[in-house]
Amino acid sequence: MKVQWFIIITLLLSCTSRNLSSSQSDSIPPAKQTSQEVASTESSFPYDLSHPSEKFKQPRELTEISGIDIYRKSKLVCVNDEQGKVYIYDVKKSELKQGVDFGKKGDYEGITNVNDTIYVLSSNGNLHQITGFDSKDQKAHQYKTPLNESNDTEGLCYDPKYQRLLIACKKDPGKEMKGVRTIYSFDLKHMQLNPDPVYVIRLEALKNFLLEHDKQKLIVQDVQSFFDPQKGDLTFQPSEVAIHPVTDEIYIISTVGKLMVVLNRKGEILYIRSLNPEIFKQPEGLCFTENGDMYISDEGRNGKGNILYFQYTAAK
Repeated sequence: MKVQWFIIITLLLSCTSRNLSSSQSDSIPPAKQTSQEVASTESSFPYDLSHPSEKFKQPRELTEISGIDIYRKSKLVCVNDEQGKVYIYDVKKSELKQGVDFGKKGDYEGITNVNDTIYVLSSNGNLHQITGFDSKDQKAHQYKTPLNESNDTEGLCYDPKYQRLLIACKKDPGKEMKGVRTIYSFDLKHMQLNPDPVYVIRLEALKNFLLEHDKQKLIVQDVQSFFDPQKGDLTFQPSEVAIHPVTDEIYIISTVGKLMVVLNRKGEILYIRSLNPEIFKQPEGLCFTENGDMYISDEGRNGKGNILYFQYTAAK
């Protein structure tokens, strides 16, 4: 295992030195800020992940905020991973509305708004549909899917192009597949899960992308942060998924490994960005406004949870 690890580090460092003089447009920031100067490169990635435009600290109820989505105007719907409640947070007023009950205590990981019908995802693959949300006519219904605890479903978003939900698995990809991470779809017309994943992300492809596109002066500790030291595997376990309303690209966050991966509709990797742990303690939620501005929710661990706001800068 030590020999295998040495080979991985050597390949990464040698590739880095070659790329320092290249003119490719993509770059992979180090997982941690270091005092070492890095090469200044152009990038078409439309967000400055190192500098949030705003930061909204959350009250105690959302210390373990695990999912967010746009609700109305300046409002977000939020869920924490323990209580069967949906909260409404007004970013303009920095104000939280009392939670709206929809179910028992559980492990709730994702939330999405589909034309004011709210869906909440449990880690065991179950979906909770809330119609008439936040009204006297509110009703909740649970849909069981073939996914379960071993899949550890965490990411949830609405795909308006195909009128379906996307569900990202953090762990077991299903169907005895190995070396991949998967995203499944839930058909809202027939209210059932497609048994075959719509996106399959190969860990080997992520590694190759890092090798081919990295232009930073990586040092050993930065390289190691991308890999599991025991298995030598890339530490990528999706905790959220969202579709960009302007570019139609698929954004995926992995709290484990602190990575953001962006795919096109064909499932091809467009960008990989590291998430600085000094800024992102435990990123779990992700959503976009109509114009492409981005919100990322961050669990508080031993402190307060927060929501980070990033303005969208379209590529020139």
